[in-house]
Amino acid sequence: MDYFRLRGVGVSPGIAIGEVFLTERVIFTSRKEEILPLQVKAELERLKDAIGKTEKQLTHIKEQIKEKIGEDHSFIFEAHLLILKDKSLFSDLVRIIKKEKSRAEWALSRVHEKYKTLFESISDEYFRQRKSDIEDVLTKIYRNLKPPESKRGDDDKEKILVAHDLLPSEAALRLSKGNVLAVALDMGGQTSHTAILARSLDIPAVVGLHNVTGRVRKGDFVIVDGTDGEVIVNPPLAIRKEFLSKKEKYDDYRKELKKTAKLSATTLDEVRFFPMANIELPEEVNLARSLGAEGIGLFRSEFIYLQSTTLPTEEDHYSIYSRLAKEAYPSPVYIRTVDIGGEKSLPQLKIEKEPNPALGLRAIRFSLRDRDIFKIQLRAILRASVEKNVRILIPMITEIEEIEEVKRLFWEIKEELRERRVKFDMNIPLGIMIEVPAAAAITDLLIREVDYISIGTNDLIQYYLAVDRSNEFVSYLYKPLHPSILRLIRFIIETAHREKKEVTVCGEMAADPLSAIVLLGFGLKKFSMNPIFIPRVKKALRSVEYKAVRKMVQKAMTLKTAQEVEEHIIENILVKHPNTFLMGHIT
Repeated sequence: MDYFRLRGVGVSPGIAIGEVFLTERVIFTSRKEEILPLQVKAELERLKDAIGKTEKQLTHIKEQIKEKIGEDHSFIFEAHLLILKDKSLFSDLVRIIKKEKSRAEWALSRVHEKYKTLFESISDEYFRQRKSDIEDVLTKIYRNLKPPESKRGDDDKEKILVAHDLLPSEAALRLSKGNVLAVALDMGGQTSHTAILARSLDIPAVVGLHNVTGRVRKGDFVIVDGTDGEVIVNPPLAIRKEFLSKKEKYDDYRKELKKTAKLSATTLDEVRFFPMANIELPEEVNLARSLGAEGIGLFRSEFIYLQSTTLPTEEDHYSIYSRLAKEAYPSPVYIRTVDIGGEKSLPQLKIEKEPNPALGLRAIRFSLRDRDIFKIQLRAILRASVEKNVRILIPMITEIEEIEEVKRLFWEIKEELRERRVKFDMNIPLGIMIEVPAAAAITDLLIREVDYISIGTNDLIQYYLAVDRSNEFVSYLYKPLHPSILRLIRFIIETAHREKKEVTVCGEMAADPLSAIVLLGFGLKKFSMNPIFIPRVKKALRSVEYKAVRKMVQKAMTLKTAQEVEEHIIENILVKHPNTFLMGHIT
């Protein structure tokens, strides 16, 4: 058996060692099977029957998942039931069968290809991952067109699950059984359902391996390192021993982190800081809280647009925000208005294709162009603010005029709700994201117009350094600790403090212990990140003295390169606190 290593994306940390279990991949037909005109009616009945079976299966799976791993993950199937009942999806299938006189399999394959092409043309990873929801529903209908096959006994022993991709329902069912040690997929990303579920169940996972299914066989012995994003196939004994030792250390580290989640968020010299969570689903609130989150620092509202092929109504928005506010209460919830457009385009939004979408019609630019859609969202957020823990966050602000326009619309909606005697938080805080260099440069002007600011370091760094971090040819230039980036962020934070306004960092810098220590040295107290990273950042910040970090960062600001800054921070921290960066500062 050949020994080799594959690199992918680690989406759920941890190390697992075991045998491969390969899952079968469903492939839609590429062959059009025609039928006679008099057979069309029977074919439509066959399709309806398959859809009916699919609805029963989804409802059953939803109840199973609710019972096995909690209501937090049964939401997937609520979304799938909505997709199944979507009239536009059904009418597409019926139209193809009638017009092309074809089998239902061909119609499903055509519709599947349409959505696949659409979602793969979107460069934003989060939106690309959402195609799995529609694919899941179409796959179930496709399978239900055929008579049920006798089930082969699924191996109940512990295994490493290897697949091309896992549809949301497959992920929920397979991972909830308790016998999956780790997951390795050809496809997928950080925001896929499999990744979210694996993290919540503490199952190591590596995705984006391209062709792991073509290179391994059932029974191969593999190591999955979800921390470093590596899969090692048929390793020699020496490497097995090395990873068994690494796994033991990591498991001990995770136990420590779980304890840290429950401890107070204070530095050694009793300076308070606030770890918060970036989420896109209300169901993630409880997980975030269990990991030590003291609020939702960023709720990405875009996912609401992915639950249907039509535009969400005000009630669709309201039901999500209201639930979110209640579940997080009394902790704060920062709802970012829709950050969509350009590369995050969806068909129901009717956004024209642009030559340079990253610099085009997106976020607040889109919202101010399509004001009716924006007003629906603002109304829903205001109605959900009765708990008085909701804040509104506006993305991609570039100039003061945009804030003035938002405030004008905001005032109009407040007046409208007052006239209708609808309750809402009259003093709901309004904030903006600083993620465009132009906004960063005029932070002193913008901060006076709003109640708070949130620094989106991911986009800000890319725009400021002119580096696309997803481009393998230039990604090495993406350096959060670049002296120019540190000077810019220090200016933003100090400006906010001078105006006595709240400031949060909600980009990936907040999730990296080393970068978080630098931000603390700038005086930052609010850090918002993917919930799974909260314990490690909390551990790092609890291990240092605020006064000492302030002094150390002052020295770092005199250094010339990102590498010098990193070495300076690590050397100074490790001398006093050797366990602060255990397992690496970017695990």
